[in-house]
Amino acid sequence: MTANAATPTPFPAGTKPIVQFQFVSASGSACAGTVKPVTQIAGSGGATTAGVLTVDPANVLRITSTKISLKVPSSPYPATDAQGAASTVNPNGLALLADQASARWNVCVYDKEGASGNLIAATTYTVAVKPTITSIIPAGSPAAGGQTITVNGTGFSAVAGTTSATVGGVALTNIKVAASGNSFTGTTGPRVAEGNLALIVTAPGGKVSSLDPDNNANATGSPIPFTYSNGISIAPNTGPVNAKVTIDVVGAGFSSLNFDRQAPSNSANAHVFLVKDAYLPATNRGAAECVLEAVLRDTELVCTLDLTGVNEGAYILTLVENGLSSATLADANPTLVTSGATFTVGPY
Repeated sequence: MTANAATPTPFPAGTKPIVQFQFVSASGSACAGTVKPVTQIAGSGGATTAGVLTVDPANVLRITSTKISLKVPSSPYPATDAQGAASTVNPNGLALLADQASARWNVCVYDKEGASGNLIAATTYTVAVKPTITSIIPAGSPAAGGQTITVNGTGFSAVAGTTSATVGGVALTNIKVAASGNSFTGTTGPRVAEGNLALIVTAPGGKVSSLDPDNNANATGSPIPFTYSNGISIAPNTGPVNAKVTIDVVGAGFSSLNFDRQAPSNSANAHVFLVKDAYLPATNRGAAECVLEAVLRDTELVCTLDLTGVNEGAYILTLVENGLSSATLADANPTLVTSGATFTVGPY
């Protein structure tokens, strides 16, 4: 509630503000000038056509002369009708109609209860369903990112900037939400390879994690973990026999690797090898090494590949964390065999 020239101190000491939620019509109606009678929430299609709820004064707290806090009503006020029976008007407080995904309300603050109460402050409030996730296709990305994924569920908003998502703390970009609000697409960013990650969506109705896709805090729905795989992509991906080729390698986590240009290929340092099929520390260590020139950033490095004596054919450029021939496959942690890492040696 912002002070203005007409009401520089809308909540002076001793004030006991009365707060109402009043429905907003299709024409964008504003708060009434005086307190309105409590009215049942009603609507047609996705539009609210009626509804007024008063916040229990016990749930309204004056903080300063320009600030109050309140609890959104989850029960009726007054709690009883004129005959003393439990009120049946909006028994669940502020709620969406069955066919609504969201609804906008005026929050109207008056200086006292009753028809003589005067409007002293106003704002708006949007009620929205809690988002859920039903599937992620695909539920994985290479470490370099750039993977387009589709997230299906409910409670997403097609209004620009109102739905966002992260995977393992890395934001999805290029998010486009379907008009139905039941799916969106996005592009993954670069991240160090790891499994069992949470995709977290933030929408008007709150947040939902793919590890609790039903969004009920009890994790009763089957978790949908996301995996960043240990992969790289390279450019160029071809080179002639006996040539030297400088390769740009894109992935993630390069800054933490221990490279040493002077170390032999059979060392515990990180290396980039040109391998026929999948890398095996003891038996398939590659046809050549792509010698590091520089780690440009955590997601990019440059190396030089000497193809002297390398036979023509298709290979996989493979980054390993530990180049010892005696290292276990887990310690070597070679990047995956993917189309993005394929390098072809040819006669051209």
